[in-house]
Amino acid sequence: MFGTAVIVREPHQSEMALSNQVKEAVAQSVQNLRDALAFAARAEHPITINTIADILMRLESLECMDEIMEKLGKIQGQKAKDS
Repeated sequence: MFGTAVIVREPHQSEMALSNQVKEAVAQSVQNLRDALAFAARAEHPITINTIADILMRLESLECMDEIMEKLGKIQGQKAKDS
């Protein structure tokens, strides 16, 4: 019934990559969540464990997406130079 459409726009320079401050904060959060998950696995309800694991997965995928966006930015820069 409903279709999905992707709207593509050129990202602003500030959107291209995560700043070092954000990368460090995300890395600290990942480490803290890993510790929390280890403790939760021993005593918490499964929904709590699942939620912590979900947040951890999303933060780790953010790091991967940053790398992908950086590569795409370089490709777009190359195309702009060639045009």
